[in-house]
Amino acid sequence: MRSHRRTTLAATLVGVAVLLPTAAWYVSGTRDARRQASALEAAATVAVRSDVERESARLGARLEVLRSQESRRPFFHYQTLYHDPRGAAQGLSVTPSPLVSGAADPLVLAHFQIDENGLVNLPTVSERFPELSSEGDFAAFCALLTELQHAVVVAHDSDRSGAADGEQVLTLTTSEWEQIIEAESVYASITGKQQTSAPLPRDDVGRVVIRVRPLHWHTLVLGSGPALAALREVHTPTGILLQGFTIAPEAVVQWLGAGPYPLEFSPVSSLTSGAVTALVADTDWVLQADAEEALAAAAGQGLAVVAQFRRTFALTAAAVFLAAAAVLLILFQTERLARQRARFAAAAAHELKTPLSGLLLHSEMLAQHMGEPEHYAHYARIVAAEADRLGRVVTNMLDLARLERGALVAEPRRGDLGAAVARCVERARTRLEEAGVVLEVTIDPGLPEALFDDDTLCQILDNLLDNAEKHTRSEKDRRVTVRVEGGESRHRVAVADNGPGIPRHQRRALFRPFDRPPEADGKSGLGLGLALARSLARAQDGDLELSTEDHPGATFVVTLPSA
Repeated sequence: MRSHRRTTLAATLVGVAVLLPTAAWYVSGTRDARRQASALEAAATVAVRSDVERESARLGARLEVLRSQESRRPFFHYQTLYHDPRGAAQGLSVTPSPLVSGAADPLVLAHFQIDENGLVNLPTVSERFPELSSEGDFAAFCALLTELQHAVVVAHDSDRSGAADGEQVLTLTTSEWEQIIEAESVYASITGKQQTSAPLPRDDVGRVVIRVRPLHWHTLVLGSGPALAALREVHTPTGILLQGFTIAPEAVVQWLGAGPYPLEFSPVSSLTSGAVTALVADTDWVLQADAEEALAAAAGQGLAVVAQFRRTFALTAAAVFLAAAAVLLILFQTERLARQRARFAAAAAHELKTPLSGLLLHSEMLAQHMGEPEHYAHYARIVAAEADRLGRVVTNMLDLARLERGALVAEPRRGDLGAAVARCVERARTRLEEAGVVLEVTIDPGLPEALFDDDTLCQILDNLLDNAEKHTRSEKDRRVTVRVEGGESRHRVAVADNGPGIPRHQRRALFRPFDRPPEADGKSGLGLGLALARSLARAQDGDLELSTEDHPGATFVVTLPSA
């Protein structure tokens, strides 16, 4: 019981020493792995945001340059045919607008002008001279004109259209303004449009003042979707004109070029949920990136980090638990061997004491001539039997020492197995029959020669016969049968008794040294016989097994190679 308590205590300590650090490592390692996974996702988000902000800054600078350039464009360039009051020519000089062939900048979809009556004018050649344009260009021009005609200007919260910063003030003479109007009349006559004349407002000295506000970014709601537009007001004697140009979002994306993730240029009001965005300058439009794949890849890397830790933990924990199990197994085996050796010491003392007591008693009787003279021969036989028994005990103990050192060897030779078995049985017959055993020996006729060590074979049979004698002491039929059978490659020597047999749950430990069933504690023996017998059989390329055939007792079969 005390040894069991020691084993249980040791197992508990080992379990605690393994489980607590392992659990702590799992908790902290999982937390660190998840922190690394979150860091990977955050780093991916930061990288995407940095790229988007960089592209947004590049686009904002590009749009600002474009706005500044267009802010310097004279207001009369928005007429298809115009008169430049700064020209040197005398009288009316009509020149086509530099915008008549379309926008030179790839980002600009179109330049346009809207008068107070809501009439949209595009300073391009298509409407005026359709024969100079292809059918496709003319159809596209008409479609764009229709869209702009129905466009809605979205005023931002920070609307700057009425601001006076950067306002241009042009002072023209009445003649110069009349020539600008006349240029427009030339256009009207070409296109067949009627143009009404209106009185010209003048200042106190007869001059005409034109005020041109700076361009500011707005959103145009078109039929095809929103578009970014730079708009300005031009205050003229005949009314207020709304001039500007519109940016094509698709052209912006094309100008930005292909990147690691798709980009979209859109107003703030149409943001995609979950997209990474950056505001472009003061346009109230954003550049947004669809970084779902990049973020999903980062999330996958994070999951891989967690999975890698769990695999490492599983393998390491398995190794630790295997090591702990090995330690516990060693502790258990140590305790088991200690118990076995204690039982062996007690059994050995008993086995040695019994024959020594018989030897001492009968040798003293012989030495002192005690008892009847006719009994002296009987006393001598008892002394010889006890000496033989003592010799077998000592031999088994010596063989055990040789077995543990790996020095248990045999020298098999060709011989008549049947004759050798008969000699070994006859040598043990007297003591077995005096113990009440009935021996029966059956040998197949014409048995081929076998390879075996004669002395080792006798030692195996002595152990098997002694084992049979011990386990049939309580039986009425104490018959023990020895049968020798031949085979093509192996010979069999079977020793069968009529004892109680070997229970199935004890068969696994049957051939282990010192393993004796609890119910065998009252029987003499060291628990070495069967283990030594099997080792001796295997030392001569044979084997010893318990037969599984139905039999009232136990049958042990020694197999030996044929010669």
